[in-house]
Amino acid sequence: MAAAALLATACTEPDDAVGSEPVVAGIDLPDIELRTFLTELIEAVRTTPASASMRGRLAMTYDANGFPEAAIASYRQAETLVPDDFRWPHFASLLLAQQGQIEAALDASRRALAIDASYAPAWLWRGTWLLALERFEDAALAFAEAGERGADAEADFGQAMVHVAEGRFDEAVATLEPLAVPSAHPHLHRTFGQALAALGREDAARLALARGREPLAFAWDDPRAAEKTAFARGYAAFAIAQSWSSEGNTAPALAVFERLEAHYPERQCAAEEDYFFACNLLNSLSIAHGRAGDLDLAIALAQRGIALNADFAPFHLALADHYRQRRDLPSALMHIDRAIALNPGNGHAHTQRGRYLHGLGRFAEARTAFDAALRLAPSNRATLFYAGLVEVALEDWAGAARHFADAVRIDPDFALGHLYLARSLGEGGRLGEARQALAIAQQRGAVPSEVRATEVRLRELETAP
Repeated sequence: MAAAALLATACTEPDDAVGSEPVVAGIDLPDIELRTFLTELIEAVRTTPASASMRGRLAMTYDANGFPEAAIASYRQAETLVPDDFRWPHFASLLLAQQGQIEAALDASRRALAIDASYAPAWLWRGTWLLALERFEDAALAFAEAGERGADAEADFGQAMVHVAEGRFDEAVATLEPLAVPSAHPHLHRTFGQALAALGREDAARLALARGREPLAFAWDDPRAAEKTAFARGYAAFAIAQSWSSEGNTAPALAVFERLEAHYPERQCAAEEDYFFACNLLNSLSIAHGRAGDLDLAIALAQRGIALNADFAPFHLALADHYRQRRDLPSALMHIDRAIALNPGNGHAHTQRGRYLHGLGRFAEARTAFDAALRLAPSNRATLFYAGLVEVALEDWAGAARHFADAVRIDPDFALGHLYLARSLGEGGRLGEARQALAIAQQRGAVPSEVRATEVRLRELETAP
């Protein structure tokens, strides 16, 4: 019934947000990383004003970094542009409730559930807010909807909270007793303790209330809302620092990574859950030190990461690249093989494996590695070029020409690709096509000495008996 009522009232008359300026906040922050991240997102919204996704990203960044009013307004803009995206009204409902705007939260919740009534956490939140307004019957219906959608234990807890609010303590205790395991949320134990105390069961109430003493904020498990975590301050700074590192601007990148380490210590990389950010941070430190030229420290950090979490494939990828820089290709190959075993679908890893095998003179195995990489990413220019080089080493001129032709088809300005295409075509006896490819290589800016060397080789092939 609750779901039907929501669907029946789902129609809205959204304002036109396409021409709306983005909501601006936080651009005068002393935190340079967050300020930069917000400024870039605001400019991205201005550049693509019809993009609900871009406005939603801005809203989530405001939400995750403590700008609730800006977030709520930005969620509304995103929802106006794409009214059938569940995330925007759902995220807005959570934030409105945190701000104490319960009626507005319920209205946003109604819009979200009209889009996707199957999402149990949204019903749990709706029941919680209805309970706060003492609309007990509606709250019980919302919790029942959550139970119908698979949130059995959570829905029972919600119903127990309704029972306590209505003074039906016997029913509350009967519902909560099987849920009150030691690992349950402190709020559940507190609710259980209140019901027990109301029934005069003092000893049991004291035990339950002691278990509920930890002052954890109450929240339902909400996987979709967890998406916002990626836009929190640390994550934003991390993304910018990774960008700096990849551009070779390693000093400020390392400063950010080292600051974040205080909040995400490397020991978390060994945890069973929530390990990813700590592992990724440690791996990014290793890569940045490698780019800064300190290979000893880079290798030590990656090895420390593997000791903490040997199944985190990026550590093996980073260590393989560090060993490649050291020209220790056997060690590089060992770690790239481990990375592929952990994640066979990583085309970049197969490409690197092919490069290491090529460097070791194991050309047939390198060909197999590049074939695997191209099955995963058939339009990767670098992989096609390296695959062509292996065919050159094997003197398979037709195969080499095919790979180089594909590479320059993807990137017509790839001068080195045109040059090697010319050489391969010439060695394969296709001299006319070779000269055409060489002319294009010259037009695209190929190194003059390499152009001359190729011209000499083509004349030799022309005059050969």
